[in-house]
Amino acid sequence: MVWISAVCGGVYGQVTLDECLEAARNHYPLIQERDLIREVEQYDLKRIGKGWLPQLNVSAKAQYQSEVVEMPFEIPGYEFDLPHDQYSVVGELNQTVWDGGSNASQKSKVRAEAEVQHRQLDVSLYAIRQQVQNLFLGVLLMDKQIAQNEIVIKSLNRSLEEARVGLEQGVSYQSDVDQVRVRILDYQQKKDALCADRKTYVAMLGKLTGKDLDGAQFSEPEVTVETDSIRLARPEMGLYQAQLRQTEVQRKELQTYLYPKLNLSFQGGLGRPGLNMLKNEFEPYYTVGLKLQWNIGALYSRKEDLRKVKAQERRVKIEQETFVSNTMLEATEQMNAVDKAERIWKQDREIIRLRESLRQAGEEQYRQGVIRMTELMDRIDDEFDARVAESIHQVQFIMAVYDLRNTLGQ
Repeated sequence: MVWISAVCGGVYGQVTLDECLEAARNHYPLIQERDLIREVEQYDLKRIGKGWLPQLNVSAKAQYQSEVVEMPFEIPGYEFDLPHDQYSVVGELNQTVWDGGSNASQKSKVRAEAEVQHRQLDVSLYAIRQQVQNLFLGVLLMDKQIAQNEIVIKSLNRSLEEARVGLEQGVSYQSDVDQVRVRILDYQQKKDALCADRKTYVAMLGKLTGKDLDGAQFSEPEVTVETDSIRLARPEMGLYQAQLRQTEVQRKELQTYLYPKLNLSFQGGLGRPGLNMLKNEFEPYYTVGLKLQWNIGALYSRKEDLRKVKAQERRVKIEQETFVSNTMLEATEQMNAVDKAERIWKQDREIIRLRESLRQAGEEQYRQGVIRMTELMDRIDDEFDARVAESIHQVQFIMAVYDLRNTLGQ
């Protein structure tokens, strides 16, 4: 049907529905969010990974005390004179030895959250399929109608020539010629309107795909659908699975709250007094030690926290079951619609054959003077209507198949 595009302006390479679907997905502004999700995920993972690096804290202190330590007795040769003003500069280095799995749990949580966001994005992007499909098949239907208009115009031009010859020979009337000319103008108007509508649809499809499709030839898609073994592969299913994995990560994270944490610390400083409180001068000092922390407060709320995660998991499963039930019910209805559309489309072929036969007989009968031009025009219109109906039913069948495929995620 390259010539159809030429009729409406320009000839362009072929374009398929699958190509348009892929182009629309890649062109949609929301697709850029995928890289942002991945970027944020990497930042969070790096930040959490740095939790294993030594942590350095530096502090300085100056204070005045109203009282200091005094000896209750005197020792000959020794004088204890502790200052009321004290100063210190301290640096403390802490290294985590064991965190009870907290670091790994946080990383798993970040990955699970990123996966959920990716799946939510897939669901949002899937919605544009219907828009692209309707526009593409709308253009395809117009191409078929334009083709039928061209066929009937050619047929009418033959009838116009015969009417003119008959008028010259005195066997036809001027009204016969005028009837055919009016009918040609009617179909030409229909073709021009279809070309205008086609241009609008192509422009809208170009906006969605980011491609210049002006004058493109739209290939008729192959209509195949797996009906023997119905398999639901919608992106929503991936989202539900990601949400369930997220609840499992949350459950494991609660477990890490029960474990103790072990840190190695090194502290060095300069102060007056130093570690020897009885020495009134600035002295450097250091301490090295292990610190074990075990917060048992998580036990108090553990039961409620687990119940909350369990409730979230159950909610996701209920949403998934509801979605599957509704989707399969819709798919069953659409499978019946596919069968119905296919039966109607196949019946159109016999109707066209009969209408074409009646039109050919009418042309011969008009030449013999058996019928009038009005009756011949009616037969031409009937054949055209049958061909248009066949085109509409064919596209309706294709649309029904793609609706089913979209519902199932095929």
